Amino acid sequence: MQYNPDTSGKFKIVMNTYRVFGFWETLKEIILYLLSQKPQDDFDKKYGVMTSGVTESSEAGIADETARSLAVGYVPTRELVIRHILTNTTHGLDLGQYSFIDLGCGKGRTLIVAAQLPFKEVIGVELSPLHCGVAETNINRYLSDVRNPALCRNVRVSCVNAADFVFPDTDLLIYMYRPFLGPIFKNVADNMRRFQADTGRRVLIAYSCPVEELMLEAYSGFVKRTEYQVISMDYSWSLWECQTEESAAVSFR
Repeated sequence: MQYNPDTSGKFKIVMNTYRVFGFWETLKEIILYLLSQKPQDDFDKKYGVMTSGVTESSEAGIADETARSLAVGYVPTRELVIRHILTNTTHGLDLGQYSFIDLGCGKGRTLIVAAQLPFKEVIGVELSPLHCGVAETNINRYLSDVRNPALCRNVRVSCVNAADFVFPDTDLLIYMYRPFLGPIFKNVADNMRRFQADTGRRVLIAYSCPVEELMLEAYSGFVKRTEYQVISMDYSWSLWECQTEESAAVSFR
């Protein structure tokens, strides 16, 4: 990511934003960015769920003080951003062989969008028991409404510290929206590398609002495949692949 882009870099960022949002939404993004405000969308009304609102980590019912201090508060991602990320990270993949895992799934918004694709399974991992309960309710509501599209109905939430989560033995597309920091992020990255080395499974990581990206860059075994920076860092993302040394030469398809 460019944190101090030159003129050409700024132009590229604006054009990326246009490709994601279109002209009027990009104009709105620029105005909201200048006013330091967040946009609203109609996701909850559209799907009959409750995923909106901001929750600080101190208000999320997390008992472990250390984990609470390293967790990042809940902020829902706009649906069109989630779709843009999924479209650009799943192209050419046999999704029936992949588990989609949202580390820090919050109230389950991304799980609902992912369930509209034919993944083998969709799993949300969430530390906050309050958010876990809300996410489970939202998923049940979404799947029980026959009007809602769902190509994957194998959707569940695991209420556990992401550092303790055991990955299923499938290829993985791991999604993270700025879920946690520091030691927890490091432990999760270590678990990804260990899982990939032990199983030989493919591990892709879609990292949105990548505040700990430098940690992945410093690790051996993580290869950045692409990145997409827009006006708001909240909606910028990068795609990584976790690889052992033996498989590092294999190109991303």
